[in-house]
Amino acid sequence: MNKFIKNEWFSIMLLIIPFIIGIILYPSLPDQMPTHWNFKGEVDQYSSRNFGTFFFPALNVFMYLTLLLAPKLDPKKENYEKFATSYKFIRVTLLVFLVFMYILTLYASLGYKVDMGLWISVGVSLLFIGLGNVLGRVRHNYFVGIRLPWTLANEKVWKKTHYVGSKAMVAGGVFSLLGVILTTDVYRFIFLMVGIFVPLIFVSIYSYVYYKKLKNN
Repeated sequence: MNKFIKNEWFSIMLLIIPFIIGIILYPSLPDQMPTHWNFKGEVDQYSSRNFGTFFFPALNVFMYLTLLLAPKLDPKKENYEKFATSYKFIRVTLLVFLVFMYILTLYASLGYKVDMGLWISVGVSLLFIGLGNVLGRVRHNYFVGIRLPWTLANEKVWKKTHYVGSKAMVAGGVFSLLGVILTTDVYRFIFLMVGIFVPLIFVSIYSYVYYKKLKNN
């Protein structure tokens, strides 16, 4: 237990802090809280105070536990040791992103003006850059990474796909971030969508072509 706490203390803090903040702010929050924004950054969905305050911290816990238990359930569990540091970075990075989004939601719920379109673009762009930097180190498994039929079927294809995918994700994140700096509103959203989906489509096609090439040879 002590070893677990020593290794995971930062993640544990990221799980606890949102609950503490939510409990402290709960009396000041409105009965209906904004919980979804459209591509223009306008609120298009509200939820109850209980849901808005506690669902997202609970979701963080669920996601964290799922990521923590995945190596024990994966048939290729031995491979997780080969990228343990990167896997920990993935868990922490996702938690930081989700906590950041939760805090922005609370801030907006308290009546402060928040440009959610801007901050979502910033958050997702940095998330892509962060995850892209470690994607190339992710080893063959059934739970984390670019899990396509042909990457799962061939470890060589997996390695090549994740090497190329890591570069593509970072490039996509940087491109989306440029949209934040150079544009506003709808154009910023377009930059974000291009930065997300173009790398994903490119890597999927690239890996399939590479798989077919290996198979034919």
